[in-house]
Amino acid sequence: MTALVQRAVEEAGLSVVLAERRRAGATDSGHLALLRDADLLALGALADLVRAEEVGAEVRMYVPPPPAVAEDVLVFPAGGRVLTGLELLREIAISRVTGPHAARVRVDWTGCGLEIAQIALGFGANELAGHLSTKIGALIGESDLTGVGRKSRLELATVAKKRELAAFVRRASRTPVFVLADGRRETIEEAPPMQEAT
Repeated sequence: MTALVQRAVEEAGLSVVLAERRRAGATDSGHLALLRDADLLALGALADLVRAEEVGAEVRMYVPPPPAVAEDVLVFPAGGRVLTGLELLREIAISRVTGPHAARVRVDWTGCGLEIAQIALGFGANELAGHLSTKIGALIGESDLTGVGRKSRLELATVAKKRELAAFVRRASRTPVFVLADGRRETIEEAPPMQEAT
């Protein structure tokens, strides 16, 4: 834990929650009011610290989202509730801190947007799910092509979009792993550098 994170957690009065989580592997529900009123950035720092200690740096990515959700997965945004981005981040962080030890906290970017999903990685999320779509929201088909790179070579749009998703996970200092429908794992490498024509 960095000194900045430690100071933020202490100043927000959350060090007692962290100590209890480390000792018991859970958090007493009596701390719920404290977590709901805590500074959002301090709460996020606490949740991310718990995530790092309990599940590590791997981010599982499901494209498209699995049709059924296992009992041990906490999915956000939860159906039926309309939350602002900040409210959603608070709920994700609280779920990480009060949820089961090493919980799978999944954010479906189809329901909240890619930007919030990326930010949620700093608030305790360790799984992302969603449909691949263009910037205007059109779903990307399996055989769709897109131009990539400075010289705009054609590439499968699904591959380009997965590479983009993996890159933003790496920028959050995490390790992206795509989980396929059959359970196999796929790692998407960074795009090779473009070579200049001679």
